[in-house]
Amino acid sequence: MKKIYCWTILFCLISNSVLGQKMDFLPEQNLWETQILDPLASQGYGQMAIAYNSGAQADYYIAGFAFGFQRSIFAWPKGENRSFDLGFEGAAFTQFEWTDRTGEFQRNIVSTDFLIGMPLTWKRNNWLLRLRVYHLSAHMGDDYIIRNNITGYYRNNNNYEQLDFTAVFHIKKWSFGMGAGSILRASQPRKPFVLTATTDFVTAVNKAETISFFLGFYADTRQDYDFRPAVNIGSGFIFGKAERHPFEILLTYFNGPLPYSVYAGRAISWIGMGFYIQPF
Repeated sequence: MKKIYCWTILFCLISNSVLGQKMDFLPEQNLWETQILDPLASQGYGQMAIAYNSGAQADYYIAGFAFGFQRSIFAWPKGENRSFDLGFEGAAFTQFEWTDRTGEFQRNIVSTDFLIGMPLTWKRNNWLLRLRVYHLSAHMGDDYIIRNNITGYYRNNNNYEQLDFTAVFHIKKWSFGMGAGSILRASQPRKPFVLTATTDFVTAVNKAETISFFLGFYADTRQDYDFRPAVNIGSGFIFGKAERHPFEILLTYFNGPLPYSVYAGRAISWIGMGFYIQPF
């Protein structure tokens, strides 16, 4: 991972002459548009959800919080419809369980996942392309360990580096995306291949275009989970114009392998409501 970042820094130092354009440091806007329904997107959110296991309601509720961002660091404009940038992203995803299974109401931190990544993004007309490398690691919460009397080592294979490529095509109010990736390294044996797909529909509901209706889905399938699909569907409203870092309130439904935590890969479903924001 360190070698990748070193090569990226070297690329930045020589890119002015290679790309033949003046470099813009910390541009006002990110080139990459956050895929809101991607559970591992670097953004901020708070979500409450009713969980289901094997079709039956679980004896706990999920409270999920993320503190994350993505930021374009260097940009090379190549004209109105062509541009290229190098960015940085980071996030912490925390999952709480709210339960009274012991007769006492508890709010336990189950796990916190940390993500750090570096995306290279290229825009040409209606196409948006991203090549990204990132590291993710999951860590079990102390209070969850104590209250569940976990006294031994728990095998955690949700610690890895991944390289992925995503292509998104915009047409009017729609966007369609496909992606593929591979695990570069993992702390435990892990099958490498990952496929993703996304579709979003956004349309303004007022003349000032400060409120928009959103409908979308995100899906991925991982070889490590025997290619069982994980699907996240959401609908709601976006408040604010795109260039002013709006926030979203969405009703979501998720079904598939758990996308994060030390228990990643376990089958789960949930229905929840969340508040999402992209700070940059």
